[in-house]
Amino acid sequence: MITKRILIAGCGDLGTGIAPALVEQGHQVSAIRRTGLYFPSGVHGITGDLTQFSDEQFPDVDLIFLIMTPQEYNESAYRAAYYETATRIVERYRATQPRVFFVSSTSVYGQNQGDWIDEHTEPQRPDSASSRWILEAEQVLAKALPSVAVRCSGIYGPGRYRLLQKVMSAESWDKNSWTNRVHRDDVVRALLHLANCAFQGETLLAHYEVTDHTPVSMWEVKLCIAHLLGVPANIPDNAQAFLPKTGKRISNKSLVDTGFRFQYPSYVSGYLPLVEQYRHERSV
Repeated sequence: MITKRILIAGCGDLGTGIAPALVEQGHQVSAIRRTGLYFPSGVHGITGDLTQFSDEQFPDVDLIFLIMTPQEYNESAYRAAYYETATRIVERYRATQPRVFFVSSTSVYGQNQGDWIDEHTEPQRPDSASSRWILEAEQVLAKALPSVAVRCSGIYGPGRYRLLQKVMSAESWDKNSWTNRVHRDDVVRALLHLANCAFQGETLLAHYEVTDHTPVSMWEVKLCIAHLLGVPANIPDNAQAFLPKTGKRISNKSLVDTGFRFQYPSYVSGYLPLVEQYRHERSV
């Protein structure tokens, strides 16, 4: 494989997951993080807000992983994290045209009536401002650079215990809806897989849905977690509410067609080790 110059713009959980494999493959890897000085071994680290960088502060690269998260959960923070970052990447790299893998979200699909979503589905306008800014960032990149939007569904995995803690609480469960899950490790593996497809000259789609094989109702996921944790299920006293009427069901066919295989093909296989890890950490 020919050595590539790669930039990980946003070296958080996912970025630190893909970096070691890229270094091991022999690529020249640089990474940017907003704060902090930790970078995986073999990575040239740059700390700062990339929207404020001069052109000279960015390395010359062949491929970019753009993996941003907002500093806060409000509209202005999402605009800064996604749209403004994408705009700055375009300004810096328009002339050299590196390929960009942008970690996006299936929330760009505003469909919310149990619709089936696949690679041919056009996103309806998202309900939330945060999702609209993610979609805007996709479009900014697609107009200027050879980009692939990697649309991830709900990511769970090590250290992501919010849903487990909600199930353990005494609060009644929210109204049921369709949900889509993907393990953090499979997101990392999918990013590396798609990059390797690009390195081998394969033609890629404009976007891929990165989600496991099992669209499922949220109550079913919570029932599984409650069983694994040995806690009661706080289902509201309304049997008719069990069938979800909102949310969406997302197909991963486009990703699977590239030859990708999931380590955790369903939420059951993924939450089993996660619950064990959670129990271990609480007992220490």
